[in-house]
Amino acid sequence: MKYIKLLSPLLLLVMSNSYGQDFPTSAAIRQLMLQNWASIQDYQVDIKLSVKIPGFRMPSRKIHYLYKAPDKSKVEVKGFAIVPKQGIQPFFTFFKDSVDLQVTGDSVFQGKSVYQVVLADTFMQQIGEIQLLVDQSSGSIYQAKVFHEGHEFFQLNSIYTIVAGIPLPENTEITMQFPPDFKNIQRLGKKPTEMKAFDRTMTDEWIEGSISISFANYELNQGLPDYLFEDEAEETIQD
Repeated sequence: MKYIKLLSPLLLLVMSNSYGQDFPTSAAIRQLMLQNWASIQDYQVDIKLSVKIPGFRMPSRKIHYLYKAPDKSKVEVKGFAIVPKQGIQPFFTFFKDSVDLQVTGDSVFQGKSVYQVVLADTFMQQIGEIQLLVDQSSGSIYQAKVFHEGHEFFQLNSIYTIVAGIPLPENTEITMQFPPDFKNIQRLGKKPTEMKAFDRTMTDEWIEGSISISFANYELNQGLPDYLFEDEAEETIQD
C-alpha cells in the first residue's frame, strides 16, 4: 500500500450583477465559507476517484483519506493516485489566506439561495478570474469556474450531504479545458516511429478532461491519534 499526497489542481464557480442590495463584505463571505470547516478537528472518508485526462492514464481508484487539524493528512491507496492534499476541503487552506473576495450578486442554484462570488488568482500559469456559487446559509461551494481571457479553464460542481450537522461533499465533478500545447506532454515516452502519426493529430483545439470524485463512510471528529499520520511511504509526494 502506498500513501500519496498531491496538491490537486485548484479546485472553484457563476456570476451576474445585482444592484441595490447589501451583500456580505470580503471578510464576512470568507467567514461564511470557512465556518463549517473550522468545526472539523479530524475526519476519515472513503473516496472513489476517476480521472479522464488526455495523455494521462490512471484506472479508477478506491482511496481512504485521513485528516487532522490543522495540517495533517494521509492517503491510503493501492497503486498510484492523484489526490488533493486538502482532501474534501480543497478551498479551506486557500480561503484562510487574505484573498480579496467580492460578492457580485445573488441567485438560485439547484433550488438553493446562493451568493455569486468572484476573485482573481493564477490558474495553469495564467491570471484568471474565479467565480463561485456559495450557499447563503451554510457557505458550501456548489460550483466553481475559472476563466482566462473569456475562456473557461475549469468547472467544479459539488453535491453535499449532512454529516453530524455539517454539510460535506458527497459527489464532485470537475471538467477542465487544456490549451492546445498541453498535448506536447503526450510526446513523452513515444517511440520515434510514432511521432509522424502523433504530429498529424496536433490541432489548435483545446483539450477536454474530467475528474469524478465520490465520498462515502465519513467518520467525523473521532479524535484520530497522531501516530496514524506518521507512517509515510518513500513514494509519498508532497507539495
